[in-house]
Amino acid sequence: MIRNNDRFRELLHNKKQRVEELIAHTNKHLYRREEPYSQDFAEQAVEVENNPVVEQLNEDGKASLARINKALKKLDAGYFGLCEDCGEPIDQDRLIIVPTAPWCIDCAKLRE
Repeated sequence: MIRNNDRFRELLHNKKQRVEELIAHTNKHLYRREEPYSQDFAEQAVEVENNPVVEQLNEDGKASLARINKALKKLDAGYFGLCEDCGEPIDQDRLIIVPTAPWCIDCAKLRE
């Protein structure tokens, strides 16, 4: 089982906060909550030019947030750090780098 749960809980909560800030920022851009679009069509085109990139960042953020929440639930349930495929412990160095990793390195390689 994983040692130092408090360290991983802190890592996950910090990561969650950053991702939530990213999602809030992209939502603000996408949904124009603070300022409406310009009346000029040419300016509107420039204002929405980056929307596809921002939409992808928003979707990536939501997916990342789901992985973080899943890892936090696993931590609370006492099985954080166990590979979802083989059930073996995931190397702690891997979890420090990718605290949401669901698989050990061997199982992750098999999925590639």
